Amino acid sequence: MRKTKIRLSALLLILAMMLCACQTGVTPTTNEPGPQPTVAAGEHLDDNGDEICDHCGIDVTVELDFYAFNDLHGVFNDTDTNPGLDELTASLKNAYADDSTYEILLSSGDMWQGSVESSSNKGQLMTQWMNHMGFVSMTIGNHEFDWGSAYIAENAKLADFPFLGINITDENVQTPYCQSSVVVERGGVKIGIIGAIGDVLSSVSGEFTSGVSFAARTELTNMVKEEATRLRQEGCHLVIYSIHAGYDNSYSGIKDMSSNLGYYNLGLSEGYVDLVFESHSHQSYIIRDKHGIYHLQGGGYNSGISFANICYNLVTNTHEVEEVKILDTDVYEDNSLADDPIVQQLYSQYFGTEDPYATVLGRNNTVRNSHEIGEKVAQLYLEKGRELWGDTYNVVLGGGFIKTRTPYDLSAGNVTYSQLYSLLPFDNALVLCELTGKQLREKMLGSSSYFCAYDDSLRSSIVDTEIYYVVTDTYTSFYKYNMFTEVARLEDYYARDLLKDFIADGGWGAAPAVISLAEANSIGAALGANESTPGAYELTGVVTSVVNTTYGNLYIQDEAGNSFYIYGLYDASGRVRYGAMANAPQVGDRITVIGAITKYVSSQGTATIEMKNACLK
Repeated sequence: MRKTKIRLSALLLILAMMLCACQTGVTPTTNEPGPQPTVAAGEHLDDNGDEICDHCGIDVTVELDFYAFNDLHGVFNDTDTNPGLDELTASLKNAYADDSTYEILLSSGDMWQGSVESSSNKGQLMTQWMNHMGFVSMTIGNHEFDWGSAYIAENAKLADFPFLGINITDENVQTPYCQSSVVVERGGVKIGIIGAIGDVLSSVSGEFTSGVSFAARTELTNMVKEEATRLRQEGCHLVIYSIHAGYDNSYSGIKDMSSNLGYYNLGLSEGYVDLVFESHSHQSYIIRDKHGIYHLQGGGYNSGISFANICYNLVTNTHEVEEVKILDTDVYEDNSLADDPIVQQLYSQYFGTEDPYATVLGRNNTVRNSHEIGEKVAQLYLEKGRELWGDTYNVVLGGGFIKTRTPYDLSAGNVTYSQLYSLLPFDNALVLCELTGKQLREKMLGSSSYFCAYDDSLRSSIVDTEIYYVVTDTYTSFYKYNMFTEVARLEDYYARDLLKDFIADGGWGAAPAVISLAEANSIGAALGANESTPGAYELTGVVTSVVNTTYGNLYIQDEAGNSFYIYGLYDASGRVRYGAMANAPQVGDRITVIGAITKYVSSQGTATIEMKNACLK
């Protein structure tokens, strides 16, 4: 949709062109009809700086609104923490109604993978939504590679916009699926957009990295400089840099930075690029570097959008960044706007009227944090491996790099496959691998990043030169510093499927045992360091103090004087933290809580018996 600051009829436009000889290379507009003073053919004049041509009254500025998305990760429907695309689409279309500006929508990557509604169709649903919204480009992110290059190539055919990746080399496809840059024109202003991916190849499963490389550091900087120079020479007034890499801190205001950003050479801000949209680190920030160039990232999982308004002056060929901000959900989740129906229409193309992933699998009787989920999945790796291959191989360990994604914790209550998919979205197959004792000790047991399940006797019996069999996933086995020898594989069955079957069989759903605070302290004392009970317990007591009013860290006490520590409190649904509760428990209130008991041991060796992420009954 073409937008100008002052809307004109075709007749007024013709009159202006006849009566004014000003030429800027764009179609002129005028403020009012009637004869205008003429000047020699050449250019508009604005000697008084009021942004109106002194001779013909044409507004010589163009307002550009940039909306940049990053790390959406397939959040199509509403989640426990963030709104879906129905609210976002309505809000954006409402912004389009402002005829005084031109909108430019772009993405800095990781748009597809992360939710069942997008991942189950390998990003096609999200690509179709982007088509509908009029995106001008999408920079390729690392998680676009999570299913291999072929799916990126397929989505490139579906997209009405180009994929960008100036530094991506992929020998797995004959026809490139991305290009270095794209040029779009709005109101006579030519905008070049360069896309690049950061030095993040190691975050892609090694199963899909053969033949793929990302140029980095000096090589990437030189590529961007060369491309920006070419775009300027071809008449681009602005050059935007969209990179799938980012800073690792969030800021509520504008942070001034004078040093290099690691993933970004500040030399690019010396006349090469005018604005930088970033991603990958899932942070929310606005940085202004020492050259005055703004860098923006809008969080992740539909928690925010980077926004920048630029005013371009067609007389002086200069621009001003008038406004930069992160539009969070409070801005674009407006209850006064009806949800846009296109979202449901697109969704129905893939899921019909009923969503099979919304079926309740079972119940979870308390909040399960990421650590507890990781430990459970490692145990399920071991059990599944022994079930499949135990008759032939002595499977001694299960585990690997098991990391949950947003919302990280599994809430209490009914559990659906969609929830598990968001927590464990990666299609990393289960594999039986052959390791030497040295590899087992150093690579698996020696990694602080891995969750591992094994029999108590394993550590003391490892012989470096002997062969051992472990069950892990393909991300762990193909990691470049591991490269384990694969013996067997279970296709199309992933960590989330193990957890699905576990919950469907009643795991984590058993009725909690009702115990006293004294019994809870005794059970916790018997645990090992940082261990949790496999089942949940129900405790009752009076709140004696609230240590943290955001998370709900508090103490309860019973009639006998026994005290117990609650480390984090949710409502009965397991979704609302203490600080967001309408009627959060206060000192003197008698409460009943449900959760697992943990023995937390600090780095100084101090032990605390606690119920972590408890739920009110």
